[in-house]
Amino acid sequence: MSSRFSFITANLVAETLDYHMTDGWMQGDNATNEYYRPIETYEERFGAMLEKVKMLGFSAIDLWAAHLHFSWATLEHVETAKRLLQEKGMVARSYAAWVGDSSAELKATCRVCKELGMRYISGHIEFVNSDRTAAVEILRSFGVGYAIENHTETSIEILRARLGEGDEDVMGIALDLGWCGTREWDALEGLKELYDRIFTVHLKDVKAKRSEPTGYEFIDMGHETCLLGEGIVPVEAVLKELRRRDFRGSIGVEHEPEKYDPTDEIREGLSRAEKWWTEAEPVVENPLKVVIVGCGNIANAYGEALAKRPEIVVLGAQDLDTARAEEWVGTFGGKAYETLDEVLADDAVEAVINLTIQAAHFEVVSKCLEAGKQVHSEKPLAPTYVEAKQLVELAKEKGLRLSCAPATWLGESQQTAKRLIEEGAIGKPKLAYVNVDWGRIEGWHPAPAGFYKVGALADVGVYPITLLTKWFGPVKSVLADGAKLLPERRDKDGKAFELEREDWMSLVLEFRSGFRARLTASFYVGLVEGSNPAYEIHGDDGALKSNWFAATAPIELGKNGEGFKTVKLDSLPIGEGAWYCDWSAGVYGLWKALREGGAHPTTGEQAAHVVEVVEAAHAAIAEGRSVELESEF
Repeated sequence: MSSRFSFITANLVAETLDYHMTDGWMQGDNATNEYYRPIETYEERFGAMLEKVKMLGFSAIDLWAAHLHFSWATLEHVETAKRLLQEKGMVARSYAAWVGDSSAELKATCRVCKELGMRYISGHIEFVNSDRTAAVEILRSFGVGYAIENHTETSIEILRARLGEGDEDVMGIALDLGWCGTREWDALEGLKELYDRIFTVHLKDVKAKRSEPTGYEFIDMGHETCLLGEGIVPVEAVLKELRRRDFRGSIGVEHEPEKYDPTDEIREGLSRAEKWWTEAEPVVENPLKVVIVGCGNIANAYGEALAKRPEIVVLGAQDLDTARAEEWVGTFGGKAYETLDEVLADDAVEAVINLTIQAAHFEVVSKCLEAGKQVHSEKPLAPTYVEAKQLVELAKEKGLRLSCAPATWLGESQQTAKRLIEEGAIGKPKLAYVNVDWGRIEGWHPAPAGFYKVGALADVGVYPITLLTKWFGPVKSVLADGAKLLPERRDKDGKAFELEREDWMSLVLEFRSGFRARLTASFYVGLVEGSNPAYEIHGDDGALKSNWFAATAPIELGKNGEGFKTVKLDSLPIGEGAWYCDWSAGVYGLWKALREGGAHPTTGEQAAHVVEVVEAAHAAIAEGRSVELESEF
């Protein structure tokens, strides 16, 4: 299933006409709108369309407006589309639409984009031509960009002039390679000259213009789309250039013949695109060779993320249950090591990624460091602060790197928020409100008791605590309250178990910098609407709010007395979706520091401090007082 390339649903423009679109594009546009408009059949028809796309090998779409038009889409239409995308494990990246000359149409279009998480409107917005200032303000308020399609421009210079300057955050290009061919300008040269303004790319090839008319609109204008690599556009060269530049915008496969079903050619085109993309993958001369130790649930997330990092080579995996290690390497590659000692005896292994259960962290990390291996560990670094401190000291003694999750604060959303705060966007920051409402684990996990043994604060609360301490420095003291609101739980098999830790805690953190935070962590709240990873940072002049987990999380920024506006992320994440985070970020940071020098971002010292914060919170509840911390980093 391809996650790098998306399917442009306008590929199906002629589908409702049985691929006999004899009266031009608008014939297919009108027929598709009429087919999808009725709410009574929308779920069935939109779902069937998504299933067809998924069967072709895509997990993402660039949604053509005729499949969910802003002029007729009701809340029920939008919610249905959103639910179907989620159920099928798919995302919508951009919205291909022709938007008229009114602010109302633009706002309606932006609402659809925001609801479905689409970053861009690709196509044409007439309102930009009549009132660009107002249009830009609307786009910024919704956090949606306008990707201008180069359908009419006959040169790179004309397209550059149309782009203008001063609103680059929301005004860019949807580079349509097919129209480059039709308008007779070099798509590769256009990519190089306009790269900084490209939001999305339409991967399309076209044949040379026929000498005789056929009666089909696009064929006769020289825009006869075809299988990628079979036409006049340098598609392969463009795609490889995008890969070399680490382009992270949407790359949509587009092929819209007027008189035949393109699905087989799109499937083959996707295969070619993936091959070209892989061939252009950068070669890393000195990658970090690692082994995964512990093949539980989180190991698959690490495996998927590490596979996207040429800087990291996974040699294999080890687990107490050898069958789990064998299953893991069967999916992600490498060797199944039988024991940890075997891993540590392998001279090819430079670093160990410790994903074992929390109770084993101290023993496993200690053995790895004693054996001379660099270490990246899942959180917490150790069950107790004393043990965490010992691991930090051992790593220093051995001259080794000790890295520890969470690394979610390295996400593109979180780094953008950090920059805004540091640049004074909200004035002097003084207070954070943080929610860690994670629902009831027994509702989804087959073995929930382990989570309740450590509690919501130690299991999940450490994510925002790590973020806050990275932004505002070490915590000075902790005041806390907590309770076992639902002390007896049942797993999915109905077996009862008693809580060992509070399932709700509320903390007041005072930082050495003077900053303060209120943080609530719960394995009780969040069952109705889902997990809540929200945070707010309040300053003298305004506030910023977002999500501390997802690298893709939208950021809302507001000045005192004004409303919040969505802010564009400084860069695009490698992945997508409302819950995306890069589980490889800490390991990548470790590789970079080892090869280039300097500190790695996810230090053992900070991880040990976070363990002490958690301990102090539980002590504060038990003793009914504020607890001072000793550690810094």
